[in-house]
Amino acid sequence: MLDKFFRKQPPKAEPPKGQQAARPEVNYDPGLIAALTQQHRDLTVLLVKASSAAQQGLYDEVRQALEDFKYSLAEHMLRESSQLHPYLTAHLKGEDSREVLRDMRTNFVRIEQSVDGFLSHYGGYPVGDVNVERFLIEIEGVSEEFCGEIEREEAAFYTLYMSRESY
Repeated sequence: MLDKFFRKQPPKAEPPKGQQAARPEVNYDPGLIAALTQQHRDLTVLLVKASSAAQQGLYDEVRQALEDFKYSLAEHMLRESSQLHPYLTAHLKGEDSREVLRDMRTNFVRIEQSVDGFLSHYGGYPVGDVNVERFLIEIEGVSEEFCGEIEREEAAFYTLYMSRESY
C-alpha cells in the first residue's frame, strides 16, 4: 500500500515555456443573454424587496433578501466570467476589441465593488430600528448605481454576443 504512495509519479504535461495552455472552447448559447438579463431583473427585485421590507420594519426579510442578492449576484458573475467573457474574448475581432473587453471587465469589477462593501456592512451589522434610515439611503444609492451599471452592460456588451458565424 505504501509503495504506491512512494512511487515516483509521472510529471504533468505543461505547455512549452512562453506558451499558454489552450483554453477550452466556450460554445455559443443562444439563451445566455436572455438568462443573464433575467438574472439582472431578479437581482433588482431583491434590492427593491430589501428596501420595502426595511420600510415596513421586517428586518428578517431584509437580511434574507440581502443574502439572496449576494448569492444570486455571485452566481450571475460566475456565469458571465465563465461563459460570456471567454466567448467574447475568443470571437470579438477588430481594432477596438481589446478596449471593449477591458471596459467589460472594468464594468464587471465596478458592479462587484459597488455592492460588496454594502453587503459586507449589513451582513455584519444587520438592519434594525437603529440603522434603518441610513440603510434606506444607502440601498437607494446602491440600487441606482447597480441599475446604471447593468443597463450599460446590457447595452454595450450583451449586444456583442452573437453566434460565431456573425463575427
